[in-house]
This record gives sequence, C-alpha cells and structure tokens, in this order.
Amino acid sequence: MPASFLRLLSRPALWLMIYAALLGYGLFALFNIPEEVLPAFNYPEVSVTLHLPGTTATDMEAMAATPLEGVLLGLPGVSNIRSTISDGLVETDLRFATGTNAEFDLQTVNGAIERARTSLPPGAQPFTQIMGNAINEVADYAVRYAPGTSQAEVARAVATRLVPALRAVPGVQLVDTAGLGSEALWVQPDLTAMEQAGVTIQALTQALVGQAMLVPGGSLSLGHDDLLVTFANAPSVAALAQMPVMGPHGPIALGALARILHSTVPVGQRELLDGEPAIALTIFKQQGASTLPVTQALADAVKAVPLPSGVSVLRIYSQGHLVGAVSADLRRNLVIGGVLAIAGLLAVLGVSSGAWLLALSIPASLLLGIAGLYATGQSLNLLTFGAIIVALGLVADDAIIVLESIFHRWEAGDDKWPGIWRGVSEIMAPDIIGTLTTMLVFVPLLFTGGLAGLFCVPFALGMIFSLGASLLVSLTLIPLGLGLLPRHTVRPPRTANALVIRLMGWNRRLFRLALAYPKRAVLGCVVLLLLSLGAMSLVSVNVLPLPNEGVLLESFTLTPGTSLADTDALMRRLSARLAQDPAVEHVLARIGSASDSTYTEPAYAGEITIRLKPGEGGASLDAIASRVQAETQFPSLQTGIDTPTIERLGESLNGLPQPFALDLYGNDLSQMSASAGAIAQRLSHVPGLSDLFNDEGYPETQIRITPRTAALAAAGMTPAELSGQVSALLAGQVVAELPDGAAPLPLYLRLPNPHLLSLAELRALPVGPGSATPLGTLADVSLTTSPNQFMHIDGARALEILATPTTAPNLAIAEAKRALASLHLPPGERIVFGGLYPMLEHAALGLGIAAVAAIASLAWVLFLRFSGRRVPLLLMAQIPLAMTGGGLALAASGLGLNGIGLIGFLALAGVSLNHGVVLLDRARRNEAEGMSPEAAIDEALNVRFRPIFLTTAVAILGMLPTALGFGTGAAPEQGLAVVIGGGILWSALLCTNLLPALYLTGRGERKPEGQP
Repeated sequence: MPASFLRLLSRPALWLMIYAALLGYGLFALFNIPEEVLPAFNYPEVSVTLHLPGTTATDMEAMAATPLEGVLLGLPGVSNIRSTISDGLVETDLRFATGTNAEFDLQTVNGAIERARTSLPPGAQPFTQIMGNAINEVADYAVRYAPGTSQAEVARAVATRLVPALRAVPGVQLVDTAGLGSEALWVQPDLTAMEQAGVTIQALTQALVGQAMLVPGGSLSLGHDDLLVTFANAPSVAALAQMPVMGPHGPIALGALARILHSTVPVGQRELLDGEPAIALTIFKQQGASTLPVTQALADAVKAVPLPSGVSVLRIYSQGHLVGAVSADLRRNLVIGGVLAIAGLLAVLGVSSGAWLLALSIPASLLLGIAGLYATGQSLNLLTFGAIIVALGLVADDAIIVLESIFHRWEAGDDKWPGIWRGVSEIMAPDIIGTLTTMLVFVPLLFTGGLAGLFCVPFALGMIFSLGASLLVSLTLIPLGLGLLPRHTVRPPRTANALVIRLMGWNRRLFRLALAYPKRAVLGCVVLLLLSLGAMSLVSVNVLPLPNEGVLLESFTLTPGTSLADTDALMRRLSARLAQDPAVEHVLARIGSASDSTYTEPAYAGEITIRLKPGEGGASLDAIASRVQAETQFPSLQTGIDTPTIERLGESLNGLPQPFALDLYGNDLSQMSASAGAIAQRLSHVPGLSDLFNDEGYPETQIRITPRTAALAAAGMTPAELSGQVSALLAGQVVAELPDGAAPLPLYLRLPNPHLLSLAELRALPVGPGSATPLGTLADVSLTTSPNQFMHIDGARALEILATPTTAPNLAIAEAKRALASLHLPPGERIVFGGLYPMLEHAALGLGIAAVAAIASLAWVLFLRFSGRRVPLLLMAQIPLAMTGGGLALAASGLGLNGIGLIGFLALAGVSLNHGVVLLDRARRNEAEGMSPEAAIDEALNVRFRPIFLTTAVAILGMLPTALGFGTGAAPEQGLAVVIGGGILWSALLCTNLLPALYLTGRGERKPEGQP
C-alpha cells in the first residue's frame, strides 16, 4: 500500500486534472448558487384558498368547506386537515406525512379539487399552493395616481402593461394585485326609472347579454385567399346608452334606465398609500430562484414600463435589501476571517511553502463545500452561511495536522517522500476518525423531518461537505504539494516560537495541576458546566433576529363585524399619525383580502407596511417598532409588529401568529362561543399567558332572505331566478365581456351603492320576471346572527383561542390546564391544546433523536478505533463538558439564543472530539512502541500541542469578525460564532489538560489497554 500510495501521489498531472475539475465546478457553483435569507421550505403542507365574497361563514361551510374536505380527507398520506371558515373565505391546510414530496402532494390536491368542482358554487376558483410560499414574497410595490385620474385607465395600465412586464421577469412565480377592481363598463340601474317604465332587472340583464358578442362565423374563399368571418360587437358608453331594452310598451333606451360608467369593478377591500387609495402589487418568486437578481430585474422592469400621466410606482419592500445585506456582510466577514486565519498561520509557522499550502487549503475546502451545496439544490442562506463560517475555522484543522505530522518526520531525519508517507500514515487514521466524528454529528440531522429539518438539513449539509472537502485536501493536496517542493522544515519566527513555548509551559502547569487533583478538576469542570447552564437560563431566546430590512410590518384586527368603511376611516387616521413619525417615509395599509389573492383577512383586519427612511433603524429598530406600535394604539384595535421576513416565516411554517392555541371542539356554534368565552376568562388569569385572542364564533348580524314558495309560484319564478336577480343588484354580475384590444372589457351590472340600502328599501327592491314586484312580497327579509369565523379540524367544528406565552410553552400549557381543570363543558364539547407548541415539541423530539443517534454513532466509531473502554468513555465524557465554553461565551456576550445558535451547541459535540482523538491516538501509538503511559502522554503533548494551538487559533480568528458582529447582516450568525468559538477554546483546554490527566489517573506503570 505505501508504494501504491506514493505512486499515486507522485502523479501530479492526475491530481492537477482532478482539482482543476473540482475547483472549476466550485467556482461555477459560487457564481450561480442562489442567495436567500432562509432555505427553501419544501414542507409537506398544501394550502387551498377559496373566496366567495358576500357569503356568510355558515354558508361557506356548507357551500365550500364541506365539499372540499369531502374529497381531501381521503387523500393518501394526509395526517391533518384544518379549515378556517369565515365570511366569504375558506382556507384549508392539509399536512401530509413527513417524507412525502411537496410537489407531488400539490398535484394530488389539485386532482381532488377537480373532482369536487361539480359540488362547488359556479365560478368558485380554489387557489392551491405549497405552504411556505409566503417566504417567497420578494417585493411589494404601490401604484399611486393623482386625484382626478381615471381609475379605469389606471387599472388598464396596470393589468395590460405593468403586471405582464413583472410576470415576464425570470424567476417570478406570481404577481398579486389589490386595491382596484378590473376595468369595466359599469351599468348602474336606476330603480325608480325602471319601475316607472315597467322594466325588470331580468329584462335589463337579457338585453345586455344579447348585445355583446365575439364569436367565429366561418370563412369565405375570395380569389386565392381564405377570409375569416367573425361577429364582433363592442359598443361604447354612448352606444350602450342607445341600446334598446324591451319594456311592456316597447323598447326603451338603456341610458334612460341606468347610468353607464367606464370605471372599475368594486372590490371588498382597500389599499391605502399614505392614506390615499392605491393599487398594491405583491410579487412572489419561484422556489429556487435567487432573490437578488429577481428583485433587481423587477426594479428594472418597473422603470421600463410606460404609465399614464399622473401614475407612478413606488417600491415599498424588497427582500433583496435583506438578502444583499446578509450576503455582503457575511461574505466580507468570511474574507476577513480567512485573511486573519491565514495571517495567524503564517505568523506561527513562518512564510514557508508549507504554510502557503495551508493558506490554499482553506479557500479550496470552502469552495468544494459550496460546490456540494449547489449540487444538492441548496442555496447560500443564513443556515448554510453559518455552516461555512464554522467550517472556515475547522477546514484548516486537517491540513495543519497532516502538515505538522510530515514536518515532524522530516525533523526526525526521514527523506522527503518516505517522510511524507510516514507522516501521512501515522496521522491518517486519527485524522479520518477525528473528522468523521465531527461529521457524524450532522449525519442524523439529514434525516430530521418536520420543522426541525427545515433548519437542520441545510446546516448539516454545509458542514458535511466542507469537512469532507478539508479531509480530502489534507490527505492529497498537502502531501502532494510538499512532495513537489524542495524539502524544508518549519522554521517559525522567533517571537512566534517563543509564544508557543510559553503557552506550552503554562498549559503544562495546568496539566500537572489536573493530574495531581483529578477529582477536583472534574468537579470544577462540572461546576462550570452547571454555571453555564444557569447563565443560559438568563439568556433571551428568540426565533431568528434579523437585521433592519428598512420596513416594519404591523398586523391589525378590529372587532369582528366592523365595516369596511369604518376600517378604512381608521386606517386613514393611523396613516396620518405614522406620517408624523420622523423615521417613517411611507405607509401602505392593506384592509381585507382581494378575492383573487392568497391573503385571508376579513374587512376588519389586514396589514400596515411601514417603510422607513433610508438609514433609519439600525441597532434601534426595536425602539422604532415600539414607538410605531404605540402610535397606532386605538380602542378595540389589536396589533402586532415585526419585520416582514419574520412575519412571512411564521406564515410559512404554520400560519399561526402565536405558539399557544387551544382548540374547542363541538357542534352547536352558539354554545361553543359561550364555552370559549368561559375558557378565555379563566385563561386571562394564567400568569404565563398574555395577549389572549378569542375572536372566533363572534356573533355577527346578518340579513337572511327566505323565499316564499307560494308567492314565487304565483309570480312564475323559481328561488334560483329570484336569488340571481337580487345578487345581480347587490353583489354585482359580469353579464358579458366585450372585445377591447388585448384584453376583454367586462360589462358589469350592479347598483351604485347597494350597501347604503335600508331594510325597507331592500324589501322594496323591484324583482320579477315580467313586472316589478317588491322583494318583500316574494320573500321574507329578516335579521339573524352567524359566527364570524370558526374552524374545521379533520372535518370537526372547532373554535380556536390564541395567546402568547410569557414563559416556556410547556409551562404555560401546564398552568392553563390547571386553570381549566374545574371547568365543566357541555356534552359533546372537548378541548385540545394545539398551535405551534406541538410542532416545537415534535421538532425537539426530532432533534433529541438526532442527538442520540449522533452520540451513538460517535461511540461506535470510537470503540472501533480504540480497544478497551477507557479512551472512548473519556472522549464521550468530554462532549457535555465542551458545552460549557459555548454557554459561558454566549452569556458573557449578552447576545440572545436563536435557532442557528442552538444548532451550534449540537455542532460542538463533534467539534470537541477532534483534538482529543488525535492526542490520545498518538499516546496509544507511543505506548504500543513501549513507552510508559506518562512518557506516552508527555510525548503526545509535545508533538500535538502546536497543531492544537494552531487549529484553535485559526478557528477563532476565522469566526472573529462574525462573532464581533461586523455588519448588520451578520447579526443572525453572531450567536453561532460566539458559541462555536467559546466551545472550541474550552475544548482545546480540556483535551490538553483534563483529558490526558484522566487518561493517566489510576494507571501507574500498567501496560496499555489491549496489550497482553
């Protein structure tokens, strides 16, 4: 094997070709890998949204929710279905079993919906998407227009010019518009004139339908050409006014019976830019598309679209701002960290060819790691950037160990190639085992599903690819490079050498102290571990702190049933207040949800997007958010404020704003509403809960029209005909589409202001097939109540109570259970605790299983490598002790613990073992050659101290810029760098002091384990 290995290494052309191909692919990956804030959320959950404006919640249940659930509940792989049912809206979320393919799940849901279309109301258009799409909202724009500008002209310009240009941008998935309806010719019936003329709404509708046409009429052959024949009738407003409508005494001009406007179709929601009506555009990118080029292309497309005079487009939000900040700052910190690490190597080893090989190994390993991420479809995001930052300090580890081992053989007198072989052969096994133990920690994370997998898998892949690349580089590029260069030894600078010798001397004193008092040393380490755990309990915990995006997003909810007009008036007042804030530049308020959008808020809820002035925020973003929220306080108004990305992250994960939710199941909605009130009353006294939110099942007053069968029969009408006429007058109806250039022009029929009718006027509404008959004579018009919103969970009715835990979610739930222990629910009702907590519980269980699997894998590898139990058990005992450094460093830094930092503690389990494995392997080898245990450890410390010192220093220097928080974009990774840096430093102290001391304790002059 040595000869074959030498022959392989002595073929530089082969290795040159291999590394040229690998590094070439790495460079290609570096310039083409997508850059994002967070990884792609291919979570196995599909959302179905269906809008039917003007329909009560109970009617939505019967008309939409129940038919949809009838075909969705039986789909294979569905583990849970939740439907939120409210006025005019049903949102059904299907969660599939872990491990299913989200794209395949989406196709399955679409197929089921096609089967259900015959059971859904005519014109119902369910919209399906994979949950997690909210995080792909990359830009929001607002179209503002000067007072007096034709809304029809604005709507047409947006629909035919702006939206197509944005949809054509590569990487764009969806463009939602809201604020104005589509351009239309609006026919507004004059009920008084129609009653005087004896013309019914049915006759008016028939006349309109008969006038519009665009149909093929065959072809004629004239000469050598075939000429197509079409029937087209596109009347103008003036022509429509002259259109005859048949009355009982002959035709009457439409203009005498109705007002005709070139306007827009009315919508049941609002978009207000700085308190004035506007059109909002929300752009979603495709899964896998890179955010920065998409947002830049969108900005270029907006500038290139010609718009009518007085119309302009303003960018309110761009995710590219955040991605650019994170990418630029972390890339810069990687470069600075790399330069510091390389400078540290050269300072200790001297400017020698061997040291320059180490300098080359760092970027080569990271480049190959990025190539692996690109090949597996990952992006550069906060998780993979975090892995690369950690790997920056670790990839030089293998190369330093191999380089030092070869130099050690040369200093012992070996020739060049024999010294290379002996150096590599001596260190190969411990180098592979040490790197493998680090990598094994992350392998189980690849199989972590659910919520944990979304964050753990990208980080694990980044670490595995980078560490695997460093091992490859250390065992091939380093010995090959040394073999091609003239033989030399490391001659470190005198100052650096003196520093290393002094540090070695201090370390020896600590080692002798630990050896003399091993029990006290262990006790001291355990005490420090307990102190670190205590300090960690005082550290603030947050999901993912993000840098200033330049935008704040405030969600709001008014009392259920609040009218759109009242919500509109309040938002105008709040916009005026916010405009006075010195940090606020623009305010875009969205009230309700457009019927063709993925938003699901009713007319009394929505979002306020607050664009800050350039340069505002920074470290004081929390202060601005608190001030803004205080400025928007209003009686009966509930608000919550965050950054757009955090808000979209919550929507992408589970759609619930709070991690605490209590689901009340039952059948009688009115009784359930009373029970929910009693539950909320008790929960309001639970100390671990705040911001209690109980607005489901709220009784809203509705108007119920019940046809009189006998009266309808006498009038020669059916209930369907009656409802069609009333719906056309009140809800509106597109009766035809007229040819008008590139886009058809809807012909829309509705009263001008039907919402202003009184009950008496509603009962007097003229309907009937041949004569104007008051609605009140054909149907009963009465007031009734209906719940504003409720849920179906796996097909069962439920109400949901939300809250924000002020303590650990499990403790809050325990307190809530105690508060509800004496509550007696009516028969048929039951409560279940849900929300985000079960998902977090499941994620914690997944992480726990992954941790157990990782530790079991580490133990298996260590027991295979080291005979006996002493060394593996000592190394395994070092894992929990290594957490001390990370915990104390994080507590001392004053930073909070977030999801990325939590993964850092798991990473320490593998990182902490590498030095110990290499050190004890050297000691065991020395004992096998006949040395006493004391001499074996002494020699191992002499040989391995400098590599351990170097790798620790390089790791800390590499992560130092991020740990210090250079740049606002580095904020999410700062805690991770602090945890890993503190853990690595503490692990180096443990493996050069406590670990060898415990290895010698109680052994005396006995033979090494495994020897006869």
